[in-house]
Amino acid sequence: SSDFMKTLGITGAGIGTAAVASATFNDIDGMITSGAAPKRPWWVKEADKATVEYDWSQIERFDARKVMNSPMGPPQWVSTEEWARVQKIAADNQADWIKAGKPGYTLRDHALYKGAIGGEGSPGVTNYSWLGPQKSPTPEKLGTTPWQGTPEENTAMLRTALRFFGAADIGILELDENVRKLVYTYPRVAPYKRYEFEEVDKGYEDDEKWVIPSKKKLYVVTIISQSSIDGYTTTPSWIQRAASDNTVRLNAGILAATQEFLRTLGYQAMAGHERNAIGPAPAFAALSGLGELCRNTQVLTPDYGLMIRAVRLITDLPLAPTKPIDAGIWRFCHDCAKCSEACVSQAIPHDKEPSWDVPGGWNNPGKKVWYVNAVKCQSTREMLTRDCGLCMTACVYTKKDYAGIHKIVKSTISTTGLFNGFFKNMDDQFGYGTEFGPDHNPLQGDFNEGAEDFWVKNMPQFGVNSMIGLKNR
Repeated sequence: SSDFMKTLGITGAGIGTAAVASATFNDIDGMITSGAAPKRPWWVKEADKATVEYDWSQIERFDARKVMNSPMGPPQWVSTEEWARVQKIAADNQADWIKAGKPGYTLRDHALYKGAIGGEGSPGVTNYSWLGPQKSPTPEKLGTTPWQGTPEENTAMLRTALRFFGAADIGILELDENVRKLVYTYPRVAPYKRYEFEEVDKGYEDDEKWVIPSKKKLYVVTIISQSSIDGYTTTPSWIQRAASDNTVRLNAGILAATQEFLRTLGYQAMAGHERNAIGPAPAFAALSGLGELCRNTQVLTPDYGLMIRAVRLITDLPLAPTKPIDAGIWRFCHDCAKCSEACVSQAIPHDKEPSWDVPGGWNNPGKKVWYVNAVKCQSTREMLTRDCGLCMTACVYTKKDYAGIHKIVKSTISTTGLFNGFFKNMDDQFGYGTEFGPDHNPLQGDFNEGAEDFWVKNMPQFGVNSMIGLKNR
């Protein structure tokens, strides 16, 4: 209400002025030559460091084969008997739920999930590759020289191209000595080749390794794309899994398009062989200002909340690194814990303060966060037939954001933590988030009846609102 806004000291006129106080470009050349990046919401502040505490001296390159969602992970942290039990429950649940037509687990729900991922690894669908298709012509073949621009011009150009290809936003980090520590030693899934830095000019791969060239200054580009909030709010369900994997499939195409775009400009683009390649998405995304780390250890974005999937590529195109942000998100997580309350396995800590202590070898230390117990999380995801998403759906930032009050809440959170508990309680009172949790979920026989409504909704293309964030641009 207007009284509520006045209480917070925020007026409509002030917000309107801030929202439109951005440069106007008449065409793409104007944007590129200006060197300006698109504007963020007025209440998102740039920061010199990410809001989460971290210590580079404690961080070392990590073997992603240790994580619980790697095929090689569970045998390292769970007994063979226990994991066999989990997988049997998962198989039985899938068979029983699909046969009974349980909400969110019907045949058509399963078909949507399988269609969304489109046969992962199939050519032209989700066929990730280190160097890309390499079908587009190089500048040499076109009889010209590589594209030349300032780092700022190149960054604006790349962001425009990525938005055109379907991405929501990008963040950029220079691949310096510290950031190199975020690059995995081995990937999460096969083929289990090493990531290696070599004193060469160009990246390449062979039967044993993916090579990152050390002779040139390199940049990591983190790309985020939206996932469908309508799909996620059906969780626990295969529709939610479809919403996630639909973005994975689209990201594969966006990566390939970007690799070919950079190839024709005369530059390299190394992108890995799968959705989680190169290094941890939350780290790269938080350090490059796409969002802030949050309680469930994912990256929470001001515009899209947790409704994103991220991929990364490494390029030698000169770029301008993007700074971390402070929108009050990390501070808000100290007072919220809705994701912890919704977690079926209770894998997300409820503690008010984060910790430096890691719960297991599936974590890379060096940051003060709420470390998720990945054994609990992944075991429950398996039993829920491979996915969950409740922590993401429960989040206060998971909103379609059409109502102006949501922007007021975000802007207030960015300025002061005084109302954090109040906003969390109001979110509960208005019925946002999810009704599901440790005592109310499909493993107890409780299914999401709202999953049926998904099939009669007027669905936007790809199930997302592509206009989100444009008012800032």
